[in-house]
Amino acid sequence: MAGKRRRLAERRRVVGHAQEQLAALLGVERSTVQRWEAGETTPQPWLWPKLAEALGVSLDELDAMLAEGQTGDDDRPTSSEPLGSGELFPREADDELPDDSEHDPVLVAPWNHRGTVEAAAALRGGEERVKRRVILSLPSAALTAPAHQWLVHEPEPLVSGLAGRRVPAELVDRLPAMIAELRVMDEVAGGGDVLALAQYHFDWVAGLLDQASYDDATGRTLHGALAELGLCVGWLCYDTGQHGLGQRYNIAALRAAHSADDRQLGAHILGETAYQAAHQGRAAEAVTLTETAVAGTRGQQTPRFLAQLSIQQAHAFAARKDASACTAAISQALTHIERGTTHDDLPYLYWVRPAEITASAGECLLRLGQADRAAALIDQGLALFGAPFERDRVYYLTHLADAVARPGKQRDLEAAAAHGIAAIQLAESLSSTLIVDRIRDLTQQMKPHAKLPAVGEFLERAQEFVAV
Repeated sequence: MAGKRRRLAERRRVVGHAQEQLAALLGVERSTVQRWEAGETTPQPWLWPKLAEALGVSLDELDAMLAEGQTGDDDRPTSSEPLGSGELFPREADDELPDDSEHDPVLVAPWNHRGTVEAAAALRGGEERVKRRVILSLPSAALTAPAHQWLVHEPEPLVSGLAGRRVPAELVDRLPAMIAELRVMDEVAGGGDVLALAQYHFDWVAGLLDQASYDDATGRTLHGALAELGLCVGWLCYDTGQHGLGQRYNIAALRAAHSADDRQLGAHILGETAYQAAHQGRAAEAVTLTETAVAGTRGQQTPRFLAQLSIQQAHAFAARKDASACTAAISQALTHIERGTTHDDLPYLYWVRPAEITASAGECLLRLGQADRAAALIDQGLALFGAPFERDRVYYLTHLADAVARPGKQRDLEAAAAHGIAAIQLAESLSSTLIVDRIRDLTQQMKPHAKLPAVGEFLERAQEFVAV
């Protein structure tokens, strides 16, 4: 049976609000406030800031008041199914993420274990929700504010889960292999084929955190796994053109890394978010995110970790058209990757290799209009690629084609067409909106040269590919 939240009711009376008055301030029914105080339900996360303000308390104080009662099933996403069966977080079909970022539960939930689980619960069923309507990209402040919160908040002691079936150690030990397999599947198949599976695993781990019993160490491991899965889903959303949803998964991943007290993982997530922001034309946000990632991990940075952050800074500066800063960041990235090894670092840095850093540096220079230098670096990087990075190879082939199709001493339209055709051949096994868009952009670039036989062949193949 639910327990009464006496402190919540007492605080309401101290500030002089009747239940009807508080309900009116929050835009809810009086019966809703009654259920909160009775411990039958818990306010939705996006109401917490308004409720805390109305009561004159901090979010942490409100969290303590609400912790007195046990939640039911109509105001807070909870589970009505045992572990391993049914939907992890039941929700009405029309209960969607609000467009207003001030009420978005992924953004406003408190920065603690409860907030992490609430943010994860709000994202369940994300792909189906996107089919009904577009989840909007976040405004600038909403995208960068979580980075500041991550930087300034100290992780709270993690309270062990006490309810539900205990999480076996053998299960936790297998999570890294599961996450690694999802990464490989993404590299060889693309986001369109892997997104739903990754979302299921994200929901499943969130369900363990919400429902199961575990000790402190296991809880932190689960939060770390949720962070890596959230970042994986965020990337898959980006790869399939669902940018607003991807941003929210990245923020949920950042929250989970914070709950796991894993500073490096949090900085890695900020760097990935910055990369995506830079490629969406959001240069200022990308610079802010990378600067925060660097500031938050001073003294903890290995060479490969620094290579990642440096190349992501280079993309941010390239988006800002700051050639000097971009070139300096590229130099740092190339220096760091020469000093790093693939055996002494973190599993989520699997992609931070000389091939990726070199080709990515070339892409940055291409965005700055330095096509001749870009072509040399991208070509050098492509020569280093191996399995299983099929999508990356396709991605950089389109950029190499772009570079050698531009005016300059590097220009070779026949080579550009050949690179484009090679990219299409490899992309036929991928499900990636990102790659389709790249080939479509290359098609527009090459159309003025359609009279050349090689270019004509590329355009014909490209037309067939993008129409599929």
